[in-house]
Amino acid sequence: MARNVILPEPVVKDINKLPKEIRLKFLKQLEILLKNPAHPSLRHEKLEGADAWAFSITMDYRATYVLIGENIAITAVGTHKDVLGN
Repeated sequence: MARNVILPEPVVKDINKLPKEIRLKFLKQLEILLKNPAHPSLRHEKLEGADAWAFSITMDYRATYVLIGENIAITAVGTHKDVLGN
């Protein structure tokens, strides 16, 4: 899949606001995404009506991203409701 991860400054700020265990889990899930996007723990999905994807950090936290060439640009990290609105 992708080779590099892009973390825009606003996303980094959001990540830094998360509880430590969620930040660590995000990094673990991101590593899994880079190695195997089909891994079941990611609950990976294409977002309807957008050229973006989402993956699970925990049951309550999600991250979204877009592909830019061979790079993954993380667009949001937070609770399921905050990130996906539902």
